[in-house]
Amino acid sequence: MNLKIVLDIEAFERAQKEMGLNNSELARKMKISRSRLWRAKLPVTHSNFCYPGEDFITGSLSVFKDKKFDDLFFLSNVCIGYTEVI
Repeated sequence: MNLKIVLDIEAFERAQKEMGLNNSELARKMKISRSRLWRAKLPVTHSNFCYPGEDFITGSLSVFKDKKFDDLFFLSNVCIGYTEVI
């Protein structure tokens, strides 16, 4: 089993909207590039998708101080051509 940390896109974008931040502003506050933010928000099956790494996760939690890890991310069992949320 290959567990990966995946962004809960709906919850993340809801938090972003609550703070009134566009992608450029959010990326700057998270100290990541806009393209890194864009790639993490793509569906897992998209060819440009990128899993959130340590900088993305810590940046998210530093910006969204009222959110816990589980509010924004989840573990997923990922296999080639198949994704199961656990």
